[in-house]
Amino acid sequence: MAIVRTKGLSFPLQLTSGAHTLVEGVDLIKDSIKIILSWPLYTREYVDDFGSRIFEVLEEPNDDILKTLIRKFTIDALQRWEYRIELLDFNIERTAPEKIAVDLIFRVRELNIEDSLSYDLYINQGI
Repeated sequence: MAIVRTKGLSFPLQLTSGAHTLVEGVDLIKDSIKIILSWPLYTREYVDDFGSRIFEVLEEPNDDILKTLIRKFTIDALQRWEYRIELLDFNIERTAPEKIAVDLIFRVRELNIEDSLSYDLYINQGI
């Protein structure tokens, strides 16, 4: 089971005794999902198609269209960049004027286990 033996840096970066903290298994996948969804598409050098388009719609009205677009952009990004999971279900809700909560339920293909991840998206309110 290669996924269990794989290690990577935690997100956000953390230090333990002066060294970067490494995570593995499902925690590594969750960190990968966070990075994919938080990275605006076309802004990464050398891999400009990495990330998601979610940031294009964060300031749109809180309606079914917003939820549909976030759903589409999430599915597109995770299918493109996180092949280790199968997205089973998710819920999208604006919990505050500046915050959108995305709750994902996924299955890790190699381990055949289900897990979940809550991810918050924030709208820049300016100063």
